[in-house]
Amino acid sequence: MDILGFGITQIMTFLLVLVRVAGIFSVAPIFGNANVSPYVRVGIAAVLAFVFVPMAHPPSVESMDLLSFVLMVAKEALVGLAMGFFASMMFTAIQIAGAYIDLQIGFGFANVIDPMLKQHNAVVGQLYNFAATLLFLALNGHHLMIRGLSDSFAVLPLGGASLASDSATGIIQVFATLFVSALKIGAPVVGAIFLTDVALGILARTVPQLNVFVVGLPAKLTVGMLAIFAVMPIAFVVMTGLFQGLERDLVRLLRFIGG
Repeated sequence: MDILGFGITQIMTFLLVLVRVAGIFSVAPIFGNANVSPYVRVGIAAVLAFVFVPMAHPPSVESMDLLSFVLMVAKEALVGLAMGFFASMMFTAIQIAGAYIDLQIGFGFANVIDPMLKQHNAVVGQLYNFAATLLFLALNGHHLMIRGLSDSFAVLPLGGASLASDSATGIIQVFATLFVSALKIGAPVVGAIFLTDVALGILARTVPQLNVFVVGLPAKLTVGMLAIFAVMPIAFVVMTGLFQGLERDLVRLLRFIGG
């Protein structure tokens, strides 16, 4: 059966590709923000799906019933969501590093509103999130994400998602790299604050008359802010490596999803 010159195989292939592309753009950084109109996301997904259709291996429709097609659609939706979730988790890991620094400094109760996510975030966490967003765009991270999506049709064909027994371990390893990067970003600042706490503890034992609680808060705040700006170049190096490896990590994730 042909519809406007397109066979049923081409139509089904386009729908499956569209579902995968829409899945990643629904939760991916930048594109998945609340400020981006759903119509814009759907339009971008439709255009990219049209571009990616020639790269996808068309499914065999001769022996496919409705239930099989619905299951294949669900698989493609999960694949797209997994890719978008991984990309967004890069920013989440960076925000976690900033939030932990906030708790150590004393900014835990000072929250600001994130206009993109419509939620309250800690001060340093929001600072790191803005810096990561600007760096992501400067490094063309959105292009790397689209290239990873393009590679996905060769690495994991349509309907090819099939988790094996060791897939969970591999997927966890891929996500673990994000939190290792977050540790690299937050550890120097947290270490400086820890040394400040040790110094304040020694000072409290040496000079009992001194009110450490009064002195400690501004001291930790000063040391923390100086440490944040001192190690910011290191944080940018870690973020750069994280974003530049996005395409590679997406391919690794897809290989584990494909079993």
